[in-house]
Amino acid sequence: MDHLSIRDEIGALIKSQKNHEYFTEVNKNWWKPVIQKIEERFIKKQCHTNSLHWGWLRLKEPQHLLRLVDPSEKYIEYFVGDDRLWFIVEDYKDKMWLYEGDTNFIIKKVIPQLMHLREYYLVSKKYEWLLCVSHHDIVYGTGFEVVNKMKQFEQENSEEIIRD
Repeated sequence: MDHLSIRDEIGALIKSQKNHEYFTEVNKNWWKPVIQKIEERFIKKQCHTNSLHWGWLRLKEPQHLLRLVDPSEKYIEYFVGDDRLWFIVEDYKDKMWLYEGDTNFIIKKVIPQLMHLREYYLVSKKYEWLLCVSHHDIVYGTGFEVVNKMKQFEQENSEEIIRD
């Protein structure tokens, strides 16, 4: 067992919760088609793969990115309106783990408690949009709904944006 595994952290968090309907790991029999659909919908294919690893570099249009003044988890709720979503985390050796759950629970209870969280994706369960927070804490979005929310946030909150 790798002591830096984000999956182990999330597993411990899930076990500590009394109600698993808020957040759960996706069954191993179901994760592959979900990941494939996400990759096909949102990631430009390069060579033989369209993997989510560093997928934020290959997002399909429309896309937008924001560098924010404070840590990204402070802002995610502005961009995400769905009640439930897919939550994908990158683990040690670029392994991806897929979870599903209540959006508010993920944003307010899961993400802030994870010490080894590097890159993660929040994805509409209807596959309408994808939001990624990279290991640089830059927020990337694709899909009209999330891109429009990000652009609106940027226009209305310029003091929260880091400009190059």
